[in-house]
Amino acid sequence: MQNTADTLPMDRLPAGRRTDDALVERYRRKFHLSPTYPLTVEMVQRHWTLERQLARELMETKPEERWDAFEKAYTTLYTSCPWLNEAEDDAHTRNDDLDFRHFLTLLGGPQDVYEVGSGKARLLRYLARHGYRCVATEVTRERGASWIEQDSNVAWKNSDGVHLAQFEPAGRYDSVVSTHVVEHMHPDDVVTHMTNVHTILKPGGKYVLSMPHKFAGPADLSEVFGLHEPVCMHLREYGWGETAAMLREAGFDRVEAAYVVPMVVRRHLNLHFASRAYFGYMRVVEAFLGQLPLTLNRKLGRIGQLYLFRPEVFLVAHKPR
Repeated sequence: MQNTADTLPMDRLPAGRRTDDALVERYRRKFHLSPTYPLTVEMVQRHWTLERQLARELMETKPEERWDAFEKAYTTLYTSCPWLNEAEDDAHTRNDDLDFRHFLTLLGGPQDVYEVGSGKARLLRYLARHGYRCVATEVTRERGASWIEQDSNVAWKNSDGVHLAQFEPAGRYDSVVSTHVVEHMHPDDVVTHMTNVHTILKPGGKYVLSMPHKFAGPADLSEVFGLHEPVCMHLREYGWGETAAMLREAGFDRVEAAYVVPMVVRRHLNLHFASRAYFGYMRVVEAFLGQLPLTLNRKLGRIGQLYLFRPEVFLVAHKPR
């Protein structure tokens, strides 16, 4: 499968964007960076060039090389662009209850939860405070324990994010969660990943996953430059139908679409649900949008909340009992 990073020259920014006065501010907003951090166009150029190079290299890896390759790529990225961590400035605007309380309903009561690609484990720390027993994981082996409070019911492990059954016993977990992770995986590994999720789940267990919808994207660095397709570290973005098809191929028998009201509404009304009927609606809307010209498709995808079309694929897949 060809990566869309191959469609643009590697030695320049997209046409008309290199000297755009608003480029740095778009970049700053995209990555939630401090308004006082001294960013420059050259720094954005460095990040752009590096991500596209790394994306191309990752797409060309063989399966047996990928864990080391992905670990090296993300370590290189954050080492070469340290401001992505140093200048992050949205912690004070975050509200864990608003961001995550719908998971309490989607998952059910306290249980054993395994997360793929935990980052700083905000979601799992929230679940742990509500009595869930959680395992956080990352592909980079040096990350982890420093982010987790000692008494938070969160254990830290490392895995390649794909062959989970090599790291965990079959039938171990009530739920597996991934939020904005699958789009970073090599496309050839996604069904393998889902099959392994199915394996480590108990009968009747759930896989709750979310990721950017391709019609509302791209949601990686490509967005800063006004592109319509991802060419950076989102190796592929997906839709509802193809994601559900992969889940069924992996052995899941029931797939529901989850809906959460936009944040501006969520502050006043905690409305969320998951159902097969809503999934059917999503498929109909997706099929309609898929017939439109690309630019109109993307514009309507990004304002999809107006007609209950989330800008992300958010699914609950059930393992047969």
